[in-house]
Amino acid sequence: MHTSALLVAQQLIDKHFTIWNSAHPEQQVATFSDVYADDFFVADDADVATGFENVAALISRVQREHPGFSFTPDPVTWNHGLGRVSWGYGPQENPNLIRGEDIFTVRDGRLASLWVFINTP
Repeated sequence: MHTSALLVAQQLIDKHFTIWNSAHPEQQVATFSDVYADDFFVADDADVATGFENVAALISRVQREHPGFSFTPDPVTWNHGLGRVSWGYGPQENPNLIRGEDIFTVRDGRLASLWVFINTP
């Protein structure tokens, strides 16, 4: 395992979840270019959001559909250019109501892609 690559990945994922947990994600768009590559995409079971504007819209939709929920990520694991982070998503009293994981890539010090998998009971 390459320790510096894991450290960079962890720092990016920490910033990523700060954006997704922000009460005002539209204000976070200014930080997108520090965290996400210009062509960054998020792929979940419903759709693919590409670029800052579409990802910001996805964040707003997720927050609107789950008021009071936040993400609680586990530490990142890293394997030769591919990262994985498991997470819980739920209200404060049940932070693991929904469990899932993101598989992601990093390019030039920013997140380049992210695939979302939601664990179903």
